[in-house]
Amino acid sequence: MKALLSIILTIIIYWAAASQEVQTVEISENLYTISGINGGNVAFLVTRKGVIVVDAGATPSDGQKIIDIIQKTTGKPIKYLILTHHHSDHIHGMVSFPDDVKIIAHTEFEKNNTLFNEEKIENYITNLLPSHLENIKLRMDSINNKESVEYKELESNYKNSLNYLEELKKVKFRKPDILVEDYYFLKLGGERLMIEYPGPGHTNDNLVVKFSNHNVLHAGDLVFNKIFPYTIYEHGVDIYNWIVILDDLYKENILKVIPGHGETGNKSILRDQSKYFKDLAKKVETLSKKGYELGQIIAEIKPSEFKLQGNEEQLPVNIEIIYTEIIKKGRDWWKF
Repeated sequence: MKALLSIILTIIIYWAAASQEVQTVEISENLYTISGINGGNVAFLVTRKGVIVVDAGATPSDGQKIIDIIQKTTGKPIKYLILTHHHSDHIHGMVSFPDDVKIIAHTEFEKNNTLFNEEKIENYITNLLPSHLENIKLRMDSINNKESVEYKELESNYKNSLNYLEELKKVKFRKPDILVEDYYFLKLGGERLMIEYPGPGHTNDNLVVKFSNHNVLHAGDLVFNKIFPYTIYEHGVDIYNWIVILDDLYKENILKVIPGHGETGNKSILRDQSKYFKDLAKKVETLSKKGYELGQIIAEIKPSEFKLQGNEEQLPVNIEIIYTEIIKKGRDWWKF
């Protein structure tokens, strides 16, 4: 049941994004963001000697959309693809990039990709999605009125799920060419980028990309702007250190921040993300001191208590991780 709910949610998110308008915005000279594709926000920098891209979209079709946009913007070749972390909505489009593009990722990326993506995608293709499609078809066949709202919704779900299955079949994984353990200095065509591993936060392989000539940061999924953040315990999430990372980055000379999800903003969105976790941790700690158990805490804290919209189903997950990783381990989070 959990796997089925997961795949249904994935398809809903996938096709909700697919209905959005793809937008390309130049946020600094020759530095662009792409939004409205499936997956996390993409950035690309055009230099005299080629293009540097950050993240690849959620599907092979998204990867091709990114390439098409870049080719409409410049005749320069794509030289590097930086992957901020291993989550599928940021990397499945890499198969569409030319073979000579150098891929940069963290040293833990390959292990994580094998464990959480390659095995998962095979299960989706051979088991979960075919079973999901079969169940939808059975429900469709049981409805006599083919013009009913219920039938039309199922028909749309079937089509979307089938298209998603075909997309997944096209996914191929590549090993990174350049591995980042702590930091990597990239220079190309007069542009300077610092690619840093600030420690575990969203995942244990999350990188941030600093466009030094522009004072712009691509934060990857360390920032979900005005959206409830995804947190997955098995992927090395560390909310305590996540807060430290955000607070440290906020002190730097950064003008604009490209989040993993949500709109590009000024560096205040780093502070906002940190504040969300601090406020949530305070609520969890207060209720825990009153004797509330985890389930009671989850029931007590509502999404409406935060100025966020989207991914509301992640709030209970955020609470559970804070409860186990901060409260139960006794981390003195309020020292922030």
